[in-house]
Amino acid sequence: MKKLGPITRLVNRVGGPLHAKGLLIWCAVLVTGVLCIWQQVYATRLASEIDELQHRRECLRTEIGFLRMECVSLSSRERIQEYAEERLGMRHPKPGETIRLEDAIISRTIRPEDLAAGIDDAHTNG
Repeated sequence: MKKLGPITRLVNRVGGPLHAKGLLIWCAVLVTGVLCIWQQVYATRLASEIDELQHRRECLRTEIGFLRMECVSLSSRERIQEYAEERLGMRHPKPGETIRLEDAIISRTIRPEDLAAGIDDAHTNG
């Protein structure tokens, strides 16, 4: 007596070879159809995500370009000088208001009161 495989046993139990084969074919078609639909939905969702990410990348590239231009304009010498003059009240020093650090380090005679008075003893000593 030969052994029957699982599909053959299933066919014999369902009610005959013809009915069972038709049922198996319909099940296979149904599973294949569901898998095809799922694959299409998944591919559509991935395509949508790709489009969204590409759009976001372009927005970020645009923002990076804008920020680079803004960085260049904010770090320009003219803007820094204007900011220092208007907001910080800074100005260029007058000729007697500068201290040469080389002379000050060598002589070490700069006193706090000299700096407060605007006298440049270190510069005049050297």
